[in-house]
Amino acid sequence: MAFEEELKDYGLSEKETKVYLTLLRIGSVTVNKIAEKADLIRTTTYDLLKGLREKGFVSSMVKNKILYFEAANPQKLIQFLEEKKRKVENILPQLKALKAELPQKPYVEVYEGKEGIKTVYQDILQEKKNLIAISNTHFIFRVLPFYAPHFIKQRLKSKIFIKLLNEKTKESIELMKKKDREELRETRFIQELRNIPITEYIYGNNVAILGTNQEEPLGIIIRHKDFAKEQQILFNLLWEKAEK
Repeated sequence: MAFEEELKDYGLSEKETKVYLTLLRIGSVTVNKIAEKADLIRTTTYDLLKGLREKGFVSSMVKNKILYFEAANPQKLIQFLEEKKRKVENILPQLKALKAELPQKPYVEVYEGKEGIKTVYQDILQEKKNLIAISNTHFIFRVLPFYAPHFIKQRLKSKIFIKLLNEKTKESIELMKKKDREELRETRFIQELRNIPITEYIYGNNVAILGTNQEEPLGIIIRHKDFAKEQQILFNLLWEKAEK
């Protein structure tokens, strides 16, 4: 099921996900019953339940001297994220101060996996600079089917305009070109981008490169003023030759 993958992306292990979903389906039950339904060993199941209970996803109670477990309300997932967000926000000024102490020299940041790509997107949003991009809609939406639309919404919220060079397909026309006006974007096409799983964003003094191959998602940020300027020049040359 699609939401099983989403729960794993959220941070639950495959077995934790299996136990949590089993509890949602069958209600308050014993360890033995959960292990049977989830097709897991009893001792493994108990350890998983203990971990889920510590995270707040599972509660337990004793009935007639027998221990029962029950899944917490799914809304707890959101509350848990909000709690983690608040904790990080409380120390954010100190973290930023530590980073500001570093010499401002050109450097490269590398982030692996889907979460790594999301980290790069968050950096783009935080910069709040207009974007120019060379992208492939198909690969982006295949790797991040839920987050890609979320990024667009957040970009609009921050009123960040984007000039986009894209592959020309029915998908890119429907998802991008036709929505240009409402999504603060101008799209032009370069057909040769069609089979290349790479997206590049240029924003401020930064260049972000996303590897959108499903097997090896990757995010790279190059913080180099002159490199960003050079990429802007190359982009402008391609832009003038691109199909409107």
